Amino acid sequence: MDVINNWWGGRQMTHLLPRLFFEHFQSTSFIVEDENNRLSAFLIGFVSQTHPNVAYIHFVGVNPEIRNKGLAREIYNLFFSKVRNLGCDTVKCITSPVNEGSVAYHKSMGFSVILGTDYAGKGQDRILFSKKIG
Repeated sequence: MDVINNWWGGRQMTHLLPRLFFEHFQSTSFIVEDENNRLSAFLIGFVSQTHPNVAYIHFVGVNPEIRNKGLAREIYNLFFSKVRNLGCDTVKCITSPVNEGSVAYHKSMGFSVILGTDYAGKGQDRILFSKKIG
């Protein structure tokens, strides 16, 4: 998992991927490896238990060396297809306002974007994304 921290320029990110995600959300999460079995990309997502028509993307990463080749779009579309078949018509996710690349990417994928003031606690705003897929 150290590779994940490297993908984010040394920022500690692995705490966002506890083992429980890999144990409990296997059917709606995806890992892509290259021909040498090295991690190329991943998407961790799940269907909301509270709102069964809503799916949530928790965390996505693509190896910086192979970005901008359509791999993220491919795994997003795979996730959309999977959760649509499970009865979802909406996908949501969040990011930090400083993550301009994520904001631009999600806009390009057709997500609506709003600011969630104090979303993660006082003074911790988040960008909230939502996309109709049904």
